[in-house]
Amino acid sequence: MQNTSAHLGRTHGRNRAAPLSAIHAEALWRPLPPVGYDDDGYPCESRNVAESSAHDDVLSYFRNAALALLAGRPDAMVQARLLILFEQGNPRAAVEPDITVALGVGRHFRNSYKIWVEGRPPDLVVEGLSNKTWRRDVDIKPALYQDLGVREYWQVDPLGRIPEPIAGYRLEQGVYRPIEPLRPGVYRSGVLNAELSYDRAEMTIRDAQTGERIPLVHDAVRERNDARRERDGALRQRDEERTAHAAALARIAELEARLKP
Repeated sequence: MQNTSAHLGRTHGRNRAAPLSAIHAEALWRPLPPVGYDDDGYPCESRNVAESSAHDDVLSYFRNAALALLAGRPDAMVQARLLILFEQGNPRAAVEPDITVALGVGRHFRNSYKIWVEGRPPDLVVEGLSNKTWRRDVDIKPALYQDLGVREYWQVDPLGRIPEPIAGYRLEQGVYRPIEPLRPGVYRSGVLNAELSYDRAEMTIRDAQTGERIPLVHDAVRERNDARRERDGALRQRDEERTAHAAALARIAELEARLKP
């Protein structure tokens, strides 16, 4: 994203008498029929197709890592492809990030994120760049997320459309500023308290407190299965040793009985 801060700074301070849905009309959600609506007439679902395996894989890992990092916070919500509705009475005022994280709102059932119901904007959103939508994610949507008050905005780019594979922006005094790397290729998310890196081949997310890497789901399952097999093998060995010990005691008793006059 070139000159992002300058571009977003120009959008900040516009005539806010106009609703955000009018100011950011190009950023609004574009549903793919069929579209589902809730009981109040607001959209909550449409047909979504994954852009590519790389796009789907990196976003799935990001979502699962966020869930793991926030597992101890029952007030934290992490959702994929959840509509954010931001103007009560206007069903068209909707935007759909790839991932939404909101702290302090709980994990109860919701089919959309209505800011006037939740009482606050989300804390973090992620967009995975795709061939179909990357220009909107880079040039158009950030200004809406900024004006909504989303604390962190992350772009993950498996396509090579922006200079770095991952880019983050943090809200400072109402304007998005680029999140500078802690070291080459590694960035800090304050919302997740995590370190993020991505090289268009693999994403790594680490707990900033422990330095522990959040494993991929299939790696976590494999590690669990390996631990389970190791435990089962140890239990079998223990049972075999107990059986052998009991057999040895029985043999000793038998021999002692033979030695008696």
